[in-house]
Amino acid sequence: MSRIAHLNQRYAASRAVARAGVEIVVVGDPAGARFDAAVRRLVLAVRDDGSGPWDDLVGASKALRWRLLTQPQPMEFNQGLDQLIGEVARLARRLEGAIAEQPILDELQLSAVALAQFDEGTVVGAAVLDSCLEAGAHESVVVAASNMAKAGLESWLQAHGTLVLTAGELDADLFGRDRTYVVGPPRFYRSSLVTAPATDYVCFILPAWFGDRSVARSAIAEYAEGAIRVPTRVFAIGDTSAPQQSVPADSESEDAYLPQPVWGSREPLDREPSAEEVLARKILLSGNLAMWLDDGERIRSLDLQQPPGERVTYTDVPAVREGSYLLLRRGTTERGVMYQAALAELGEQAESVGAAQNAWKQLLVQRLQRNGYRQVAKDLRAVGVKRADRARAWTDPNLIRPHSDQDFETLLTWLGIPVQPTFAYASRLRKMLYKVSAEIGKQLEGAVSATDLTELETVGHLGLSVAADGFRGILATRVLAISPYSSVVSRHDARVPFEDRSAQWLE
Repeated sequence: MSRIAHLNQRYAASRAVARAGVEIVVVGDPAGARFDAAVRRLVLAVRDDGSGPWDDLVGASKALRWRLLTQPQPMEFNQGLDQLIGEVARLARRLEGAIAEQPILDELQLSAVALAQFDEGTVVGAAVLDSCLEAGAHESVVVAASNMAKAGLESWLQAHGTLVLTAGELDADLFGRDRTYVVGPPRFYRSSLVTAPATDYVCFILPAWFGDRSVARSAIAEYAEGAIRVPTRVFAIGDTSAPQQSVPADSESEDAYLPQPVWGSREPLDREPSAEEVLARKILLSGNLAMWLDDGERIRSLDLQQPPGERVTYTDVPAVREGSYLLLRRGTTERGVMYQAALAELGEQAESVGAAQNAWKQLLVQRLQRNGYRQVAKDLRAVGVKRADRARAWTDPNLIRPHSDQDFETLLTWLGIPVQPTFAYASRLRKMLYKVSAEIGKQLEGAVSATDLTELETVGHLGLSVAADGFRGILATRVLAISPYSSVVSRHDARVPFEDRSAQWLE
């Protein structure tokens, strides 16, 4: 199908869904409703206690609830479900006596174990399969909430001929498939799933115990004239009555019961970073890892949407998002290794270049220590440095020089340093860095091309074999969460992955 024909098809689908609306099928799920109620009571019982010994239990319970919502396939294709059920039961037993409401722990354990009795899958899974078979498995596409959910659903539904995709993959030609069944509540998906649908029919299938059935709208829909507002039609299947032990009246919004990262207590930013410190956000990574990401310009990444040979790239630091794939080296930063490699490329001139770099950076550090970051940035703006806000970042030994020639020349003059030969030295060193970076990029690209990336998409992290000295132990890992606030950390700790289990329930 040509691009124009494909675009016309999408417009026709958008018109059809805008007129007919989307269907929301809520399926009675007594076992899931019982467990959901137990999770809600647990969260309410401990919500005012802060961080404590039950954090793991709450995290595991939320993760199990999430899997019920997004991966309703039979146990044979859902090993993670069985593992989570066992983990919830184990943690509940371990916490006996930790909270006053022992019946809550008992009910949580019993309701979790009861979920394992349905070897043929949940009633929601049965509704998904029945819907596909009724409409025609080869005419249907099932949309999963994540790559991990896709892998599980695909292992189950591919035998029936049903295509399983994530929402981001719906731009592909669907080869005549005209019905989309979305697993999970509408709020888990972007508004474009219904405002720019891939088929003429869109249906969300979810358990009745999940109360929020609102369909996401574009952020500008409220203000736009003629904005698309897709109507919904709700249908109920099975026993949708509430469990005997109902959820307390003061139950919180759904957000409180979804898997969430653990950021710990926030320390107040009552001081500026020293010369050996940086402001950085904590990033939680797949594989029980984390990293402090500073305000550098870019970071090596992996774009799985690109064709082979073009997947290794750089991402601007502000553009790093949940779901991004980063290429990291355990134990140290890639920047430090490349800087030393670039310096070595200069041969006999390396000592002079290194001394010149150290000289202007030390003078900038002294100005920052004496006058403070805000005053230095103000003074630099006054003399014409456009990116004066980067003054603190320029002190990083591994950041060679400001990107703008004019900014660098003005900075050197402001520091009282003759522009030459420092400018020429730094520019040559940067050229060598680009050369080293390109060579490493080629090797990384070769390693990626020779690797089956299926594991990366499903598991979230994967080791790569690179032959270059200093670049062994490269890890591709998915960003799971980004801290909403910055912290002051040691410069040597920035961009170095370390063990951290704060995201264990997000995967």
